[in-house]
Amino acid sequence: MPDKKKSGNKHSSPAKFRQAHNILNRNLLSYMQHGYAYYRMITDEDKHVDFIYEEVNENYAKLTGLRDVIGKRMTEIRPGLDKSNPFFFEKYARVAETGIPDKFEIFIGTENHWYDVSLYSPQKGYVLSMFDDISERKRSEETLKKSEERFRTLFENPSIVILLDPDTGDIIGANHAAADFYGWSVEQLKQMRIQQITNVSSDEAMVNMDNARTSKQNQFLLRHRRADGSIRDVEVFSNKIELEGKDILYAIIHDVTERILAENQLHKLSVAVEQSPAIVVITDPDGNIEYVNPMFTEVTGYSAEEARGQNPRILKSGLMSQTVYEELWQTILSGGVWVGELQNKKKNGELYWDQAVISAIRNKKNEITNFVAVKVDITVQKKIFAELIAAKEKAEESDRLKSAFLANISHEIRTPMNGILGFTQLLKEPHLTGEEETEYIDLIQKSGERMLNLINNLINISRIEAGETMVQKSETPVNELMRDLYAFFKPEIDKKGLRLNCRTGLPDNESIIETDSGKLIQILTNLIQNALKFTSSGEIDFGYNRINNTLEFYVIDTGIGIPLEMKTKIFNRFHQVDNSFTRTQEGSGLGLSISKAYVELLGGSIRVESREEWGSEFYFTLPYRPTVLQSLPIASPVIQKPVTAVPFVTVLIVEDDAVSSLLLKKNLTGEHINTLFAVNGKEAVELVRLHNEISIVLMDIRMPLMNGFETTRLIKELRPGLPIIVQTAFTSKEEKEKSIEAGCDGYINKPINKAELLELIQKLLHL
Repeated sequence: MPDKKKSGNKHSSPAKFRQAHNILNRNLLSYMQHGYAYYRMITDEDKHVDFIYEEVNENYAKLTGLRDVIGKRMTEIRPGLDKSNPFFFEKYARVAETGIPDKFEIFIGTENHWYDVSLYSPQKGYVLSMFDDISERKRSEETLKKSEERFRTLFENPSIVILLDPDTGDIIGANHAAADFYGWSVEQLKQMRIQQITNVSSDEAMVNMDNARTSKQNQFLLRHRRADGSIRDVEVFSNKIELEGKDILYAIIHDVTERILAENQLHKLSVAVEQSPAIVVITDPDGNIEYVNPMFTEVTGYSAEEARGQNPRILKSGLMSQTVYEELWQTILSGGVWVGELQNKKKNGELYWDQAVISAIRNKKNEITNFVAVKVDITVQKKIFAELIAAKEKAEESDRLKSAFLANISHEIRTPMNGILGFTQLLKEPHLTGEEETEYIDLIQKSGERMLNLINNLINISRIEAGETMVQKSETPVNELMRDLYAFFKPEIDKKGLRLNCRTGLPDNESIIETDSGKLIQILTNLIQNALKFTSSGEIDFGYNRINNTLEFYVIDTGIGIPLEMKTKIFNRFHQVDNSFTRTQEGSGLGLSISKAYVELLGGSIRVESREEWGSEFYFTLPYRPTVLQSLPIASPVIQKPVTAVPFVTVLIVEDDAVSSLLLKKNLTGEHINTLFAVNGKEAVELVRLHNEISIVLMDIRMPLMNGFETTRLIKELRPGLPIIVQTAFTSKEEKEKSIEAGCDGYINKPINKAELLELIQKLLHL
């Protein structure tokens, strides 16, 4: 709603009905044939009641001859009225106080006029008066009472008059005005009964006539039918007179259809505004609030009393451009309708958005009398729209990152593949020296390990995004784990000319926590590898400290550091500090996002402190829990120990892939292990039935004729105590759960590491 500097001190009424009734519909009231006045009741120190004129229509002056009354007291405009007609003030005060409508007739001696007055109170302390000058009717009645001759003369006046037999309802007389109004001739009317015209039942019509004859009730609001079938609202004033020695009813009828329609329309508009889901604000020409509906209070927090008399600038947030308000004023002052959005402020300081439609109200002289604003709270819609924009931008950023990620993955796959295939071909060359063969084999192994690490990262991030990552908690000796990591990374650190420091925060007997040791190893490995990748000189420190009921782990390096703008992004999937074609470090950019996901799965949090060219410090916390948990034996993939030979055993290898079968055989050759082979589940079951010397089974999952799960169940039925190790390239959560349900005793992923396999065999055979 616009605000405007005050140019006067015009008083504004607080009445809601007056606002919707008089401001929005002033033109309608000005065209009514009835007099209209709106008063505010005041009481002085001596409790004398008086009334201030708030508003009148043009017919008020025409009917009363009184002008320039706005803002003045009734006793000032009609001096002596409170003394000559004290009941007049009493009725006005009673209606203003109780809200109960009243209707009466009054003679104002100073004006020499009779008035028919209807009083309503839309709000306590205010009274609305609608009246007609009935002086002519009253004079007619008086004349009629004095003489029959004068009655006959009055019967011909312009008012609608009919004479009724109160015993039957027969119309015994009607004037020409009645004939013109009803559409029947006078003679036709005299052949009819009032029951044929009125909307009430015959019984009720008889009761009404009896009340009029006995003066119990002389005024009636009815609906009458006319000859053309139309229905009109009429106000009937009926009194008993004597004609030729017989009591008859003399009825004067006023057509009040227009007034009733206007009142109904005003009531509907008032209810609509009061109950509207939109905010409605009406101001005077100076921009001061005269009316607000309940929705205004609901949205802004300002009550109607608090808002009334204020300028809409109380809602200003200070966040809108001044040009918006300048455009608003230019539009509405030029006769246009301004439509736009405004960010406003509630009473409690909370910001909200309005979609507003603001325009000026003008009178017949084209003068601005008010401004009206209809506004809708669109805060939620704006928030949703902003979220959609953010989601769109995030999706576009995600697409960009994924494109960069896929390009990087393509590079990370092709590079080791180039080494594997290239050096494999070179090994076929004749006349290679033993030193060259060893070098090529080492490079092939290094390229394969690099590709395997990439594949494992892709599998891990896929599991994380699918919510399939399992947490397998067990007692984990943290100090021992840290020493193993130190031993694992020390050779590579020494090779780069760096220093590696490992510090433990607890003695060995207190360093046992309940956690997933595999994931803890993976987190620390990722962070140390990350530090190693970006540190060319100096040192790398890793370790932990106990803080209350948590352990805080850290990995600190003296590497290149992280730019400030990247610190909030490096844990996001597909993000890397350097995605350019000139970057010097290899990697998929998934290690830190996997580490963050694992830390959160284990009940901790991770953070980074870094300055570019000053190194990085990564910290993460884990709960300190010393409870023992057991789970399915799974080979540890990270810290490799020296291969230990096992006593002579017979291993059944169930594998349909010839290359994988041969690789298993070669890994087990020379380890005092005899091997048997089956290419499908049926062969495996048969071999177990025929060979009691089989000590353990290596079971593939996906095979022809019978899968590994079903084969395991059948073998367990034959030999329940025979250990079975699942060896598969499928590593999903469902695979492991199905393996446990089928009866498998161990689980190892392809590609199989010889040391891990022998360690798991020894563990299951208790060797």
